[in-house]
Amino acid sequence: MIRRPAFWLWAAVCVAGTWIAARGMDSAVRAFPVGAVAGGALLAPALAAGVWGLRRLHPVRSHPLGYALIAVAWGGLAAFGLALPANTAFQAVLGKTAGTDFSSAWGAAIAAPVDEEILKLLGVVTLALMAPSAIRGPLDGWGYGALTGLGFQISENFLYVLNTIVLTGATQDVNAALFSFGSRVIGGAWWSHWAMTAIGGAGLGCLFGRASRTSATVAAGAFVLAMALHSWWDAPVLPGVALLPVKGLPILLAAIVAYRLARRRYLSHFRRTVHAETVRGVLVPGEGHVLVHRKWRRKERWDVPTGEPRRLLARLRAAQLSLIEDGLGGLERDPGSAMRLRADVRDMRHHLNSCPSPRRVA
Repeated sequence: MIRRPAFWLWAAVCVAGTWIAARGMDSAVRAFPVGAVAGGALLAPALAAGVWGLRRLHPVRSHPLGYALIAVAWGGLAAFGLALPANTAFQAVLGKTAGTDFSSAWGAAIAAPVDEEILKLLGVVTLALMAPSAIRGPLDGWGYGALTGLGFQISENFLYVLNTIVLTGATQDVNAALFSFGSRVIGGAWWSHWAMTAIGGAGLGCLFGRASRTSATVAAGAFVLAMALHSWWDAPVLPGVALLPVKGLPILLAAIVAYRLARRRYLSHFRRTVHAETVRGVLVPGEGHVLVHRKWRRKERWDVPTGEPRRLLARLRAAQLSLIEDGLGGLERDPGSAMRLRADVRDMRHHLNSCPSPRRVA
């Protein structure tokens, strides 16, 4: 991965975004260190829980942790840092062209959806260029889009902690951090940036999996929908805390529908490929039921002796899953990878069945 220019682009933009964000928040952090520490302590477990939960939403196997952290870092560092001056500049232009009253009321609903959704989705694009096998379809795009949005969301929540301290008179730093955490995370996390970017990411995943006019249209439509939902959330309509669930529910429902459609497409491909590879003799009858469920893959490992047999079984299952997912497509698709994976599966199955007292898998 480090040999690819996209990796160094990711690293450079993350550094630049961190520097911009640090400059913007440094004075507030120095002025309110207790509140900043309290906010960070509250948000860190929320970030960890969000990463774990979004990775586990994949129906067959979790997204690799390294790729997930790359997406989170882009959202929380690169996209967030660059969005600060971009939003300021955009709203300044609106203020000069449409007036300060209009800009103060509608500036966030116009500037943020454009700047922030573009910057966040660029993280999904960068990951696809860094690791072409990471995004093979809408389900992968949904997952990494959600993780990118989560990173942005956590950084934005930390900024709101600092803003809340200032707005409450800077006399109760910890209470302000708790209030901001309760309203932004407990009350508003269900329909925030992760959901918006997940929708746009699903569209990009569709395009990366199979580039066509139809998939390009789907990607464009998903991007427009993500911006529209973002604008709806920031628009000065349905004000008040009591109406936040009413305002946020369309965003959550759209993300759930996108996930369900992407999940159904993935599992449909999974079942078709398992059947085809079983007919071909690469998989044995009934093996697909084990492959599609995490709990069965965990359970079967306990029936295999520790050491080399268990390691071989893990490698066999990983190769089989890679073979199944290879047909989904993706950037830089290798036409010969399926043949190599089939040969690896047969070779590992032979070695596993040759181990002393193994659980036979053929």
